[in-house]
Amino acid sequence: MGGSSLGDDVGFDRWTAAAGTGSHSHAYTPRHRSVGGRLLRSGLGRFLRWILPRAFVALSHLLFRSCRVEFVGKEHEDRWLRASRPIIYAGLHEGIMMLPFHFRDRAGGVVMVSPSRDGDVIADTITRFGLLPVRGSTGHGGRGALAAMAAALGAGGISAGVIVDGPRGPARMAKSGAVLLARATGLPIVPGTWWARPCLRFRSWDRTMVPLPFARIVFAFSECLLVPATADEADVERFQDELTRRLVDARARARAACDSATTD
Repeated sequence: MGGSSLGDDVGFDRWTAAAGTGSHSHAYTPRHRSVGGRLLRSGLGRFLRWILPRAFVALSHLLFRSCRVEFVGKEHEDRWLRASRPIIYAGLHEGIMMLPFHFRDRAGGVVMVSPSRDGDVIADTITRFGLLPVRGSTGHGGRGALAAMAAALGAGGISAGVIVDGPRGPARMAKSGAVLLARATGLPIVPGTWWARPCLRFRSWDRTMVPLPFARIVFAFSECLLVPATADEADVERFQDELTRRLVDARARARAACDSATTD
């Protein structure tokens, strides 16, 4: 891997390396457990941790195969895929429900997953889609997790996925992780997200989207970002802002395409 180390940027002086970097290698007890986390620690927790990933995979195949999926700006991703080049996909948390299904054919791709109890379920779920979870977040284990992702990408042949506004927002504002990973590996960041009509939206900080059966889904990509190995702290912040802008633009184009089809 060319470029500067992951640890020399200001984005990492707020991150902790105390947690391990393996996909399921360390335990972590969050200071403020979510409702889902408390439920997973209850007497039903073991059963829920077993059934939820299996149910999600099965329901994803049923749901998304019933939908009509269209693409906008797919050439921004295809230019790298046709050349068999790995990428760093950058997406938004509100669209997380579809992403494991969409990238199920990218076997071995690495994805950062929160080291929380909720993350245990997510890690098991994405493994069943053929992806590799690396545990960490901006608050816990992020430095080690990004280093593990960079090492995996340095081995060649696989891509990475980063939810840039996770795990707790602010919604639709990119953090530094994807930019630092791109700087360390030299891989392009390909921003993309989707919209659906009709869909349900959770009452969560990110307003997670779930398309209804037979919905129309538009998946939009924006032009890739290339981060030089020489990027300094100020450059990283500028790339964050630009990544945010391109994801917001992709989101707007996906939503507009769905809305136009509704009114046709």
